[in-house]
Amino acid sequence: MNNSLIPEVLESKRVAYECTCGSLQSIHRIYFCRHCHQLRCRDCVSHEVDSQYCQHCLEYIPSIDAKLKKNKCASCFQCPSCMHTLTTRAIITQTPNPLDATQTQPKKVFFLICYYCRWSSRDIGIPDQSVASGNWPELETPNAKRLDALLDRYRLLAQREKLDKEKKRISPRSAIILLDKYGITPSLSPKVTATLRAKMAKSSSGFSLSDLKSPTEINDFESSVATDEIEPLDISAYYNASQDTDLGRTSSLRQRLMQVESQPNDSSRLYPVSQMLLVKHSLRCKQCDHNLSKPEYNPSSIKFKIQLSAYYHIPELRIKAIPQLKRGQDFRLEMTLQNPTPYALHVTIFDLAENSDESAAIQVPDFVMGLSPKDDTADLDIDQNLKSQFNDDKNFITFRKGNKLGFYINVCPLKSGECRFKIGMKHDFVNTVIQSSNSGTDRQPQISWITHKIWINLGDVSD
Repeated sequence: MNNSLIPEVLESKRVAYECTCGSLQSIHRIYFCRHCHQLRCRDCVSHEVDSQYCQHCLEYIPSIDAKLKKNKCASCFQCPSCMHTLTTRAIITQTPNPLDATQTQPKKVFFLICYYCRWSSRDIGIPDQSVASGNWPELETPNAKRLDALLDRYRLLAQREKLDKEKKRISPRSAIILLDKYGITPSLSPKVTATLRAKMAKSSSGFSLSDLKSPTEINDFESSVATDEIEPLDISAYYNASQDTDLGRTSSLRQRLMQVESQPNDSSRLYPVSQMLLVKHSLRCKQCDHNLSKPEYNPSSIKFKIQLSAYYHIPELRIKAIPQLKRGQDFRLEMTLQNPTPYALHVTIFDLAENSDESAAIQVPDFVMGLSPKDDTADLDIDQNLKSQFNDDKNFITFRKGNKLGFYINVCPLKSGECRFKIGMKHDFVNTVIQSSNSGTDRQPQISWITHKIWINLGDVSD
């Protein structure tokens, strides 16, 4: 099999479904909302972070701990040379006996090593540890104190703005005025009246920065000052031919960006990089606010609690074979339809030529095509009665195989260049979540008719 055809077969980029926002996506990259019956791409949904975990040790990290650890795992590290995951290796070394200096005793120590490029923590002088879990030294950020001061300052400002908004939104003074206006104050108990008066006095006094406890005060904060003095760039290391540059000891651009705090020039100063955390996020429809995708919280699980990918609910349209395209020459394009649902579907294909600028003239089947339900336990060899069951037209229907069928579309390229046209697909959808009932007791799945716009790209046309 030609390897260049594998992405085309798996991704089906030549057949694109049009989302409600107008973007064209493969059926494997869009979602179907069964509540509003619309296709949604990743730009039409809301992304919500459910959990954070380490992809190496599969440890679940709570959101509060992830913020404190700067979204990094405390026990897993990446190789600073090749970016692969480092492994903890144990060896036995001889150390002096504290009771007798003339004798030695064995001791088990641990160090980090990369089995891909053979880099180890001993190359940069990191001491071996007595436990496998850690306490590996981290590279200190040169401007760590200044960054912490900035964070404290902006956190203090955010708290002050939040309290100012709450003070404007809730005003006890207005409540007292209304009570006095309508004569309700005498009917209240003295305890309730005193409480409202106290809140009014507290609100009228305003908000002061002394109410917030922070190590950094706003008035004592040292602001940054712009200066015209710039440290000159030393270009002798790059353009001086008399100096021999050792490329083996010079760090690459990727290695420097992995340690953006220090950006070492020498590879001997590359420290292990903490493994970044990954997230499991759920997708929610922006229109009806229902979940389209929600994974399980367990980091080692790849299952989903809710997975409304269009591939599981919408009939998949694919191109079976593309003949040689010539301008003005008619040909029959064979396509396939597949039913992913356990219910029988009825599909209609129709032309959506909106103007005369179409690059091809097409003729589609003008009848309803029935698709058998998907049944994984059925024997695919026993399909002799399917053609007689659906009464297929032999001029358009080419084959039937389980929940899949093939049909022809007559295409005539009109212009040179890219042959691209748009068709419509209408089918019924059985919604088992939303049920309809004529009476109070008999409830059945809701059946709706849905229409999609599909773009088909056949490639370049030869003259």
